Amino acid sequence: MAMASTSKVVLGSLAFAVFWVLAVLPAVPVLPIGRTAGSLLGAILMVIFRVVSPDQAYAAINLPIHGLLFGTMVVSVYLGKADMFKHLGKLLSWKSRGPKDLLCRVCVISAVSSALFTSNTSCVVLTEFVLKIARQHDLAPHPFLLALASSVNIGSSATPIGNPQNLVIAIHSGISFGEFLAGVTPAMLVIVLVNVGILLGMYWRLLSARKDVENPVAE
Repeated sequence: MAMASTSKVVLGSLAFAVFWVLAVLPAVPVLPIGRTAGSLLGAILMVIFRVVSPDQAYAAINLPIHGLLFGTMVVSVYLGKADMFKHLGKLLSWKSRGPKDLLCRVCVISAVSSALFTSNTSCVVLTEFVLKIARQHDLAPHPFLLALASSVNIGSSATPIGNPQNLVIAIHSGISFGEFLAGVTPAMLVIVLVNVGILLGMYWRLLSARKDVENPVAE
């Protein structure tokens, strides 16, 4: 494979640097356009700087993957407006038998929801409910946030729509949704159980004792 010219390497690095700054930083005062527009700007600069040709840029777009991701995100947004995630949040505290039971529920519910509604959506939406429930039960939030983050990543591996990486694998390999689900789900369930065991072992003492909260009024 022939190396690109020095000018293309420099201009391509500059386009990537613009994308990286806009994607990593939440708000750039000089160019407050957001992460999505920043990604598009980086791609446009690659074409303007002639690092890639318009035909090469178009060939790099996988329409089935982007279409399915767009459809999944639209469905997730409307499910959120229909209070689907609020019902999932209620399941976290319904007849809870204590902090350990609550931690197990966070792991299971977040894993299942991420497999159906994508990992990013589940993680962002369920964080609010996890923090609220931890505050209501007077519990330290970090064990439940770690359970949410780890279980979302584990559960998203079970379906092609759980994360973009799975979607790329499913489309390029030709595996159907059912075959992907049947092949990965057993391993996912085992890892969820292992994750629950590790989290319970890490935070057993913390979950066995309620967090002491100062009462300034009483003082």
